[in-house]
Amino acid sequence: MLRRRDSDIDWISALVYRVLPLSPELQRINELFPEETIVEAARPFYDDDMGRPSEDPVVLTKLLFLSFFFNISGDLNILQTLQYRIDWRQFCGLSLFDFLPDRTTLVKFRSRVGSAVIAAWFEDVVDTLKGQGLIDDRHRFFDGTPAKARARISPYRDEIYTEPLESIATRLAELPSGTVELTPELNPSPVQLTKTTYSVDQHEAKTRREQPMKPVAERRSAGDPEAYFQRGKHGKTSELGYEIFFTTDSKQLFIEDVDVSAEACQGQTIFMEKLKQSCPQQEWSVDAEFSTGQILEFAETQQVILNTPLRTSASTGLFAKSECVYLAASDAYTCPNQQMLSHVSTNGKTEDKTYRAAKGVCDACPLREQCTTSKTGRSVTRSTYEEQFARQRDHEKTPQAVMGRVLRGIIAEGKFGEALRHGLKVIRYVGKTMAVMQSQLVATILNLKRFIRLEQAGALT
Repeated sequence: MLRRRDSDIDWISALVYRVLPLSPELQRINELFPEETIVEAARPFYDDDMGRPSEDPVVLTKLLFLSFFFNISGDLNILQTLQYRIDWRQFCGLSLFDFLPDRTTLVKFRSRVGSAVIAAWFEDVVDTLKGQGLIDDRHRFFDGTPAKARARISPYRDEIYTEPLESIATRLAELPSGTVELTPELNPSPVQLTKTTYSVDQHEAKTRREQPMKPVAERRSAGDPEAYFQRGKHGKTSELGYEIFFTTDSKQLFIEDVDVSAEACQGQTIFMEKLKQSCPQQEWSVDAEFSTGQILEFAETQQVILNTPLRTSASTGLFAKSECVYLAASDAYTCPNQQMLSHVSTNGKTEDKTYRAAKGVCDACPLREQCTTSKTGRSVTRSTYEEQFARQRDHEKTPQAVMGRVLRGIIAEGKFGEALRHGLKVIRYVGKTMAVMQSQLVATILNLKRFIRLEQAGALT
């Protein structure tokens, strides 16, 4: 049964809380806390007549909030902190003499009810901000960052080989075991030992080394079966985890939406869904990961403005593709030495065309060392979306696109940098549902902190 704690506090606790008040930031968050929204979101998970009275969902939600606000991980650490921190007790509405929730109650609430109440809180905050006109849909930022899962690959537990582990174990059992015979005369103990068998580790290691392994994208860990290997950024190695995406407003820099992807490289698919819901002339600032031909074409269809740089793949010191001029009439390119590059092949899947100079032309060219290192001569690939790329290249030079790219680097990247201080670097709990809950809770914390800063600066009317 759903139960609320008594809001009355004894006079000793009230006196202590008056002498040691909450910080202005926590006090304002406590005033903005939507208790009715939390209770209504938690109500479907409790029976009206059966079961023992529950712990107050408002208290447990506030305790979950504090753990990320102060970036304290571990249920035991959270409960121990609640024991000696007066501001935590005061924020949760507990007196100095109230019994504290136990670890099991906290874990069950988080796994069963946590995702629903945090989602309701996040939506309530966003709706409140929109109602006050603090969120403008005309310009948004979209960016993502990987978050590590609390899981790892164990070759003796997880299915990382193309052959099942049961089959490997059967073959290992058939290998000869090294044995050592012990004579009773050499055994002074009263226990009669006749034979001791030692496992032959070299056979097992060799058998596992000879097994072909699954592709990295198909490997799973029993610690978190829903986590995938995420691409490492800035030279970092790939790790099991999730990718977190924030949609940020450009007016007052509030996070409007949170998306979580377990599979790697799903950001483009999520962004395409964002474009489908966009209005004409809406502006998006994203990084070069989202400058694919399909996205650019769809953005033009939706009449959406994209401030994104195009990826360049030209080798350092060589002529870029832009140095070659396309001749639409003859469907060919001219190189910097005014030689013709004719169409030689077409990719069957992407329909991209490849153009190459005639045999021997590049061998006698005086600009060969500046143009190509290929033995077959200079070649140019023309994408199916080359016209979209050309228009985007022209848009990149406009002040609007330049400002959008600069603001994205400051705002979107800055949001993730702030989120790391509230525990978003590592997903604390198992499963995608818990990853969504943690991401929405951190986004709620960032929005509340941003709202309070604007309120204190007098920027809100």
